[in-house]
Amino acid sequence: MKRITHWIGVGGVLFALLLQATPAAATWPGIEIALWDPHFAKHDRKDPQYLKVLELAQNGQFTEAMQWVDRLHEERPSKGTPVILKALLLYELGQYRDAHQTLLHGRNIQPRHPAIHYANCEIYRKLGVVDLSKRSCEIAINQHQHAQVPEAHYEYALTLAANGEMSKANRALQEAAAQDATDPVYLYEQGMNSFYLNDLHAAEQAFLKALERDPQHIDSLYQLGYLHAVQNHLEKAQSFLEQLYGMRTSHPKVDSARQLIEMIKKGRVDELPKRVIPQEYHLSRSRSLYQAGEYGLALFEIQTAARLNPKDKPTQEILVGLASLLLRLDLTESAIETLLANIDNDPILRAKSYQELGDLNALRGNMKEARTFYQKSMELGDPDNLAKTSLSELPPNQHDIPGALHPDELFFQPAEALNRRGELFSHYGMHKRALAVYSMVLRMDPNHLMAKLNTAATHYNTGEYGRSISILEKISMRHPNHPYILSHHVLLAKCYAQKGDEPQMVRNLLYVKENKPEILVTLKLDPAFKNYRHLELFR
Repeated sequence: MKRITHWIGVGGVLFALLLQATPAAATWPGIEIALWDPHFAKHDRKDPQYLKVLELAQNGQFTEAMQWVDRLHEERPSKGTPVILKALLLYELGQYRDAHQTLLHGRNIQPRHPAIHYANCEIYRKLGVVDLSKRSCEIAINQHQHAQVPEAHYEYALTLAANGEMSKANRALQEAAAQDATDPVYLYEQGMNSFYLNDLHAAEQAFLKALERDPQHIDSLYQLGYLHAVQNHLEKAQSFLEQLYGMRTSHPKVDSARQLIEMIKKGRVDELPKRVIPQEYHLSRSRSLYQAGEYGLALFEIQTAARLNPKDKPTQEILVGLASLLLRLDLTESAIETLLANIDNDPILRAKSYQELGDLNALRGNMKEARTFYQKSMELGDPDNLAKTSLSELPPNQHDIPGALHPDELFFQPAEALNRRGELFSHYGMHKRALAVYSMVLRMDPNHLMAKLNTAATHYNTGEYGRSISILEKISMRHPNHPYILSHHVLLAKCYAQKGDEPQMVRNLLYVKENKPEILVTLKLDPAFKNYRHLELFR
């Protein structure tokens, strides 16, 4: 496999990631989880519209199910079930941020709904929030301990496996398999976890049981072929692999089977890894998931790898970098503390770590602590000059400033997290740092609208009105009707006012007057328009 390496820097911390695996699929919950039981809502489980949503979702028709849910929400705005079903559907559609926000809304309406903790189990795992995912999974199972809920046990197993708790995960999978005697996936995952534990006999038995449920289960056939190949049972290995290869489907394991057959024929099976080293396994999965754009899951796996080998400096660096990239302040801080406790004489890495700790405190509004850490980084050479820049912009107030980051703000995408980081720096008047972060966002996503608007606003705040105008006018041409267009024209008007360009200022204020004239009363008091308050426009 071709090695692919990415270096990503946040606050001077660098980390490398490579390509290998794919995440396990989620499961749509059955009626026991998705709908209230008759004790709480007499008619929910008999409601034909709810049952239609479940039928569509269980068949993978998530878009059609979403249309039904949206109608239900319009008809029943005070009910939590349509909102929570929508959150589950958004999750299945890969719209994780919207799923999280929608679930929070649904929880506010009906905090005891039976699907809340199940959805949290999935979403927090996807976010890489280990403790909350585990706790939510456990609550979801306990809520339904007298019902058949194999999907809840399966989701719990996925969380446990990502956390390296394979024996416990297999117990959850065993329960799922006992409750659902048809699905081969539960047994296949048991086999993979046994492989991780280097228990090849248990792995083989699990894969064979999966094939009893589905004789054409592709993943189990491939793993049996691989398992026998590494044990030098070559005839057995080939029989499973040729059965798989003979299917001629488009599944990627079919080509993998062909390659493995070739290795067997050429006597190269000794090249295959025979044992799993847990820390390396989770590191590899983290790299793969990062490459696949599953950033929260990558964060989950790297936390496990770092916990299993806390003295491995490169792994700890990756954890610091990815946690910082996704704006997980507490996790970044604890990872840096572990890193600092396990590095010897490495002044560059220590300086970068102190600089990152300075950023964490600045983003929280703890300016006194931030100053201390930036100064420590300066004393060690400040290799990226970020501490020096930060100190030059740090608010002079030595007392704590109210933090601007809400604890429920969690990000799935690096570009969104970085944009928010820039907004926080800008909020605290650290405009150079903010501009550097917005620049990183735009390198990741050149079309990121909010990063462009934030860049323009920051240039305005630093008195660079011409730069701000240039950015805003380009956005106007490409996105004339974007969601923030009113604020856009207000900022343009302020820029032109500061430049003394009255005609252009008036042009933008007329747009405001046409769309929301009441704003002009407030704008009249803005210092930017102090020389133009006499205009008829403001009367």
